[in-house]
Amino acid sequence: MIKTKKIFTKLFLSYALIIIISFLLFGLVFLWLFHLNLYTEFEETYVHHYEQVTSHFEAIERFQWNEEEAAASLQPSLSQKNFSIYIFNSLGEKVYTPHQPVIQENHINLEWIQAAAQGEMVANGGWTDGVLGYFIASPLIDHHDNQLVMVMAFHDLDHEYKQVVFMIFLTFAIIMAVAGIFLWFMSKKITAPLQEMNHSALRFAKGDFTQSVDVKTHDEIGQLGKTFNYMATELNNLEETRKTFIANVSHDLRSPLTSIKGFLIALLDGTIPEKRREHYYLLMKDETERMIKLVNDTLDMTRFEAGQVKIVQTPYNVTKQLQMLAVKLEPHLAAKEMEIQIIPDHQEIIVVADQDKIEQALINLVQNAIQVSPIRSTITIFLEKQANHVQIKIQDQGDGIQEEQLEHIWKRFYKTDKARTNKSGVGIGLAIVKSIMDLHDTDITVKSNPGNGTTFAFSLPLKSKQ
Repeated sequence: MIKTKKIFTKLFLSYALIIIISFLLFGLVFLWLFHLNLYTEFEETYVHHYEQVTSHFEAIERFQWNEEEAAASLQPSLSQKNFSIYIFNSLGEKVYTPHQPVIQENHINLEWIQAAAQGEMVANGGWTDGVLGYFIASPLIDHHDNQLVMVMAFHDLDHEYKQVVFMIFLTFAIIMAVAGIFLWFMSKKITAPLQEMNHSALRFAKGDFTQSVDVKTHDEIGQLGKTFNYMATELNNLEETRKTFIANVSHDLRSPLTSIKGFLIALLDGTIPEKRREHYYLLMKDETERMIKLVNDTLDMTRFEAGQVKIVQTPYNVTKQLQMLAVKLEPHLAAKEMEIQIIPDHQEIIVVADQDKIEQALINLVQNAIQVSPIRSTITIFLEKQANHVQIKIQDQGDGIQEEQLEHIWKRFYKTDKARTNKSGVGIGLAIVKSIMDLHDTDITVKSNPGNGTTFAFSLPLKSKQ
């Protein structure tokens, strides 16, 4: 494995190594095939000249040439550019040889001649005194009652191999030069988005989530770039949400604290008369409860996200739970001259759920309905039994929610009222409701038309009849 810190270098060197190894394998295979093909050509050449020499000796016998005439007639055939032909008797004594042999007779092994004299065809090659040669020997004819052997010696083979190796390495050098240029630009193109992502990640680490990656491909790196841009968008949204949350929490904590401080100063300096003090005590109590609820909701949301909340499902009367809920929220309802209507309010409906968590969800939903509904309006809660479960619907008479906002209301810290006009809270109430319903493995839906109010609905399983 190539060890380097830069992926560009890893890619470039890895591709280059693959090309080098592949070309070396190609060169070795090519040399091996060249070797086989060359020796095949040698054997074909030998057969061709063997027939010529045989025909020549037949002419010598037919025309009864003497030794000098025979040697003179054979000489053109014995010496060629790339090979030489030697004629020996069975004892290894030379009979006919080229005038200017490239390979000397002593380079020809006597064992080859003796084996050929016995009727075998011998082929052998190798280095002899620094000369690379290839030798083929076979029996020729009986000449004057003496068995002759023809030996063909191919010389200057090292030059052949050097030429092939030179062509291979020249081709390799040209290919590596061209491939190196392509590899350089290709590696740059592949790693450029990764380097851009790295720079963007460093920007993210400093809190700047506006940087995005320029995606130019649709491959895995392009998909990674799109995912990276999506992550940047989500991080930016989260950062904006965080800032909004801090601003909202600061506002929602500062307002009651400022009120409480003002009331305390007024009580201490005697500005508030004795008969009005109980009223301001109650106001301070309400403001304190607001702050406690804000802190508790924030802590609950953290516990839900960390998976630390467990539910214990038991049978209980959900109708009675809603009736008690209306009593608990009476002060909030009275402040806006509102009322809660439960339909039906007399039927005992036993569900199996975590009573405390469902009550927390119902309080959040009803408080949200009180908050958005106009003065002297009614919040209606429907209980509709269906087979083995009951559907609970909470309907308000508020302004409703825009359609494009419906899919976002379950997100933590999301608020449909960005201006916060006459609204409190930091936008985690509905997120808590959604988490509670998820723990109960039930869906909660919302239907809303601007100007016609909003209806939240969810189902709980009924207690099975024994």
